[in-house]
Amino acid sequence: MISRRRLLAATAVAPWLTGASAPREIAPWLIETSSRSLLANLVARIQAGLQPAELLRGLAIAACREVSPYPHVGFRYHAVMMLRSVELTVAGMPDERRWLPLLWTAAYFKRASAQQDYFRPWSLPAVGESASNSPALAAALVAWDRDAADRAAHGMVLGGQAGSALQTLMLHAARDFRAIGHKTIAAANAHRLCASLGTGPLLAEPVVRSLALAVQNREGNDDPARHEYVADRDWNANRAIAAALPQDWGQGNDDNAAARTLLQEFRTASSEQAVAASVDLLVRGISADTIWEAVAMFAAELVMRRNNIVAVHANTTADAMRYCYAASAADAARRLLLLQAVAFMPRFRELASPRANTSNRRIDSVEPLPAESLDEMFETLGQSRYRAVRQALGWLETGGNPVALADRLRWYATLKNRGTHDIKFTEAMLENHRQLRFGWRNRLLAASLMYANASSVPDDETVLRAQSLLRQAAGTTPNRI
Repeated sequence: MISRRRLLAATAVAPWLTGASAPREIAPWLIETSSRSLLANLVARIQAGLQPAELLRGLAIAACREVSPYPHVGFRYHAVMMLRSVELTVAGMPDERRWLPLLWTAAYFKRASAQQDYFRPWSLPAVGESASNSPALAAALVAWDRDAADRAAHGMVLGGQAGSALQTLMLHAARDFRAIGHKTIAAANAHRLCASLGTGPLLAEPVVRSLALAVQNREGNDDPARHEYVADRDWNANRAIAAALPQDWGQGNDDNAAARTLLQEFRTASSEQAVAASVDLLVRGISADTIWEAVAMFAAELVMRRNNIVAVHANTTADAMRYCYAASAADAARRLLLLQAVAFMPRFRELASPRANTSNRRIDSVEPLPAESLDEMFETLGQSRYRAVRQALGWLETGGNPVALADRLRWYATLKNRGTHDIKFTEAMLENHRQLRFGWRNRLLAASLMYANASSVPDDETVLRAQSLLRQAAGTTPNRI
């Protein structure tokens, strides 16, 4: 009997297998292979010459085709959204560890796929070929017409316009506050994957279509094109505000004092007030980078106040929105993305609900504590997260190597993985830290320990099994792994 997975691999996947690269594509195999045999078979493929980019590409195709962004842009859809973060983690690992994040992610894809089958079997539906263009996609998005957006995205990719489709989707992903930032995270992930792995239809068609569907997720609301929802309020107001910015809005000067003033504004202001304060800075000739600086620092402050999932997403969203801002070709899109990022920070603040004893924590007033080593602060982390943050700051301020701290954060996010947010959050914080220009950047990196894994956290069983299989294989063919 042909299993559902085998049938989908034969029908939905077979049309992709065209061109010289077809024998290297492993997405059909990933879909069909059982979870039980996955890791061992992947290690055998690694021995036979499989490369990290090939596995990442296969995971992107398989996850976008087999895991739906409905009913939520989140939960099992992280099998899609975390892939670029995994790629960054792989790039930051030494050779002997580089396969571990990918193997963990492959196992997670199988779990997400199984959950999808259990609740509601789904595969990316077939779409008849249709010519389309960016205005057609934008019109479908504005109308919240999911099927029309899917068809338009499909047609654009087949017409060689995957890049244009991604530009349109990156902007509209930031239009609403549903899914606590996951839409923009998905958009940044999709754009990064296509930039890294290519925009040919084999990869881009499922990636772009999956993103188009995610962007159109209403989370149970009636048609937002016909109703006024709080989640859409910032977008509706900021379009006019963005259009009225001066022509030279992006040419201002960096200003540390202005960034600190805006950081203070985020602590009490409404979304509308925060946007007004940011616009005032832009009009006065302060750089957009200064505003992004305050956004990143405030997001980090939120996770210091309470390290719950909302505060985590304030940071991953800040990172994703800045990426989409930098990758956007249109000036109008850059204006809107900046103002949407500003507007979202007070909304995250209201949702994060800090406890009374943590609500007064300020990232610019953390008192450093001494720490002799990384080992010491990661041991402290298992007892008091905030004390570990203070130790990390003290260690960095006295000459500690931020690269060494980043390496430890990244390694524990893999070895002691508690779920998809470990790698996503870690890479977002490291990228936010790299982009900061002012003298307070050590404080953001130290704040990342609020959601990091302590040395006392048990090692992940999937990672340990993958590590064992790789070591066994290396004993046979030491030059391959």
